Amino acid sequence: MRRVKFSVADRRVWADYALVFVGVFALAIGWIARLYRLGFPPRQIWDEIYFPVYARDYLNGIPFFDLHPPLGKFIIAAGMAIVGDTSVGWRIMPALFGCAMVPLAAALGWYYFRERAGALLLATFVACESMLIVYSRTGVMDGILLFFMLATFLAALLVRRRGQILLPMALFGLAIAVKWAAFPLVVPVGYVLWRRGFLKPFLLTLWVPMVIYLGVVFLGQLANPAGAGTAFNDNSVFTNVIRWHRQALVNAAKSVPNLQASPWWSWPLMVRHILLFYQEYAAGKVQTVFAVGNPLVWWAGTCAVLAGIGELWWRLVVRGRPIVDHPLMPIVLGYVCLFLPWLPGTRMPYIYNYLPIYPFAILALVYWLCRLWGYRWWGAWVVVAFAACAVAATLYFLPLTIALPIGQESLSQHLWLESWDRAVPN
Repeated sequence: MRRVKFSVADRRVWADYALVFVGVFALAIGWIARLYRLGFPPRQIWDEIYFPVYARDYLNGIPFFDLHPPLGKFIIAAGMAIVGDTSVGWRIMPALFGCAMVPLAAALGWYYFRERAGALLLATFVACESMLIVYSRTGVMDGILLFFMLATFLAALLVRRRGQILLPMALFGLAIAVKWAAFPLVVPVGYVLWRRGFLKPFLLTLWVPMVIYLGVVFLGQLANPAGAGTAFNDNSVFTNVIRWHRQALVNAAKSVPNLQASPWWSWPLMVRHILLFYQEYAAGKVQTVFAVGNPLVWWAGTCAVLAGIGELWWRLVVRGRPIVDHPLMPIVLGYVCLFLPWLPGTRMPYIYNYLPIYPFAILALVYWLCRLWGYRWWGAWVVVAFAACAVAATLYFLPLTIALPIGQESLSQHLWLESWDRAVPN
């Protein structure tokens, strides 16, 4: 019998099909993991002792002080108002934003890389990133922040006319109104708009995010007119806005020691995690909510950023070629600029502070995988294998991230590094 021969084009088509299958499977796993038994644990874990409590205070008109702007708490409060003041109510809005982040990542991958492989890979990695799953299942604001940051960057890529700049500027204002950590995003967004010929309109519309941000803070003071104790009493709302900023800046610089804190330089290496929840049972089983990243995506992303910096340096210094329009430039700028505010070490940082930076590491990883995708016929299959292994890693760590019962021995097998083991009670 005559052997059937497959052309290079045929092999590439089958690789396309395989990557679509991996992407759809990752989407299903990511959404299920974000929503399955969302109400467990039925009590507050980690920073849920703050943000759902503040959201409840907004709903009940109880005075409080928090150093973060109010938008994230408004969104959590909306979920509590609809679902109820329960563990599901605390977490439903972060979970929905986490689910929406996956198609948003697909759109960002398509418009940034202009390749179907780029869209599928970025969506796959966002869907199956264990750390993002954990923070989508917890009543905190980090996933909400990440959604607005990705939406801002995508909107900047979509600008074709001057009037369209208002959308990324408005989204940027909403991102800042969740956490100040989004401020450095203005650099890669501005860079993208500059290279598209919209630098002047960008600079002229910087007032838009500031107005939106101040408007959200103003609404926060209206909803919480007494502020923090007597320090904010007997003042107008406008005065409270100023005083809130002063107090927030003071509190943001405070350093509160915690055994689960980690220095900024350790975040790309993922040497220390946060144990949000731990419970033992008499049968030798344990349940955990362990904020561990997907090791394959996390460490490969770090390597991709370093390779990107090296690529830009080689192109500029050694080969003497321009790099201003290189696709790695906005990625590296975003990664570096979002990292810079943490270098002075004025407050106690945690690995979740890396989450606004992390998407740019994933973008760098997708860039290199797209390069490999177009390199001979086998390059595409290497990319498919990498994506499949990333999904497999998510499945491997899934019991730790969504509190599925596992044995002590199995838990020990999942703690690959000694520094990971320190986070778990002995």
